[in-house]
Amino acid sequence: MKFIGIWLLILVPFIEIWGYFKLGSLYGWWYFLYMVVVGVLGWRMIKEEKSQLLFRMMNSFQSAGSPFQMIMGTAKNMIAGGLFLFPGIVTDFIAIILLVMPSKNPNENLFQEMQNRFNQKKQKNDSVIEGEFKKEDDD
Repeated sequence: MKFIGIWLLILVPFIEIWGYFKLGSLYGWWYFLYMVVVGVLGWRMIKEEKSQLLFRMMNSFQSAGSPFQMIMGTAKNMIAGGLFLFPGIVTDFIAIILLVMPSKNPNENLFQEMQNRFNQKKQKNDSVIEGEFKKEDDD
């Protein structure tokens, strides 16, 4: 497992440099413009996430939501923004995958809907009277 990380650290820069030469010769200055625009977008993404982190954290606590989900979503977006800052196609592709991945478990939404239905307040016209009773003998 240790060697996989080392190989990634060695291979990713070589793949990025190879991509610079191939795409630079193919597209010319458009590739340079792409790298600048994506770098600026990554910087803005990190800046926005950082400025909204405290606000989202407070909303998560007030709405009794899961702060872990909020933190993971923010961390995912900040990592994607950081990957956009690094010039190259491979890191941009990984950042796009991070952004497209859903941050919530789809089964969790289903569970929330079921829980909300169970906890719904009753309608005012409801003819059911809830209560407890105790059967007493007439002896």
